[in-house]
Amino acid sequence: MLTRALAALALALGVAGLAPLDGAQADPTSGPTLLDVSIPAVHGPIDDKWLPGYTGGPRAKVLLPAGYDPDREYPLLVLLIGLTSSYHMWSDAGLGQIAKTAGGLDAIIVMPEAGNGWYTDWWNKGRRGGPSWETYLLEDVIPYAVANYPIRPERRWHALAGVSMGGLGTTYLGGRLPGFFGSISVFSGLVDTHLIYGENLVQSFIPQYLAKTPTYDPQIVYGPEFGFYSLGHDPTRLAANLRNTRVFLTTGNGIPTEDGEPHRDAPTDAAAEGLIIRPAMNKYAQALRAAGVPITSRVHTGAHSWPNFRSEFKEAMAWGFFEPVVEHPTTWVNDTVATRGTLWGIDYAFTTPPTRIVRFSRNGGSLSVSAAGSPVTLRTAGGCSITTPTPATVPVAADGC
Repeated sequence: MLTRALAALALALGVAGLAPLDGAQADPTSGPTLLDVSIPAVHGPIDDKWLPGYTGGPRAKVLLPAGYDPDREYPLLVLLIGLTSSYHMWSDAGLGQIAKTAGGLDAIIVMPEAGNGWYTDWWNKGRRGGPSWETYLLEDVIPYAVANYPIRPERRWHALAGVSMGGLGTTYLGGRLPGFFGSISVFSGLVDTHLIYGENLVQSFIPQYLAKTPTYDPQIVYGPEFGFYSLGHDPTRLAANLRNTRVFLTTGNGIPTEDGEPHRDAPTDAAAEGLIIRPAMNKYAQALRAAGVPITSRVHTGAHSWPNFRSEFKEAMAWGFFEPVVEHPTTWVNDTVATRGTLWGIDYAFTTPPTRIVRFSRNGGSLSVSAAGSPVTLRTAGGCSITTPTPATVPVAADGC
């Protein structure tokens, strides 16, 4: 039974450069403009062998809205792809065809590469990188977008969305950088990485198989299946990280549907959606509600295929990617296994990588950090910097020290 379940999971998961516009001129009559850009992996190595079918470093598609004017600021949507995909699939005809699917959305859409990497800095025998996909998205892709395009600064105007494996990336990375993303939207996402015993083995196998690596490490992505690093990347265990974030979940019931657009179906699409994705989404919704996270969750007719994904994107558009949110909450929690990051304007960096899941907890003017097995350095938006052993509780101030 376990072997059949893992085989079904593997089948299900397998289904599914220009420079910036320097000096671009506004044309209110122009349609959407699709760019192909290079976004180098500066802060964490990503070898070309992990890229799907091309070399020269990871790339991204960028969709500029109709009538794009470089002299005005726009909302930003970072849109993530699924497994066995490439950065261009959200924009390809017959697949995401994003220029049409997102018609009328007055926002800049960035669609980065993910390289079948689960949006994770791989455990890799404790090296935590090589490849470093979460570092790439957080420290390279987002700064690139903000530096090269006119993006509105408030978190209300920053949304993260993704399909399948990209739904996993959306839930995890949205919790890694909650002070930046005001809303997340998950389209048929694999958002419970412990839904089936042995799931982590499959998640390690697929990218190594596709990259034709000479050896197979069954723990290369997440480490031991129920170890702290694996659990610290599971969205169902990290639901409380999104208490101040708007969350939209949408999934099919496993019954194929059409949206009037061309598409290519796989034999496993219906089973993938009905037997794996929908249960994972249900568990995640339950975890969010138990953590006190307000969500909008919908189930509809659809299989794990592009007609469903395109319809789900349009559902999220109607829900609203960029509705009002609290910009600067002073009460929050965040669980992490990351070595460094930013939480609500507070930068943190552990002296050595954490040896367990660490909880940051802010309550007004104080910030608590649970035991990490390492000291931590905190830098606040007000200019304060402190290095302290963990566990610790330190004062934080909005302005000054």
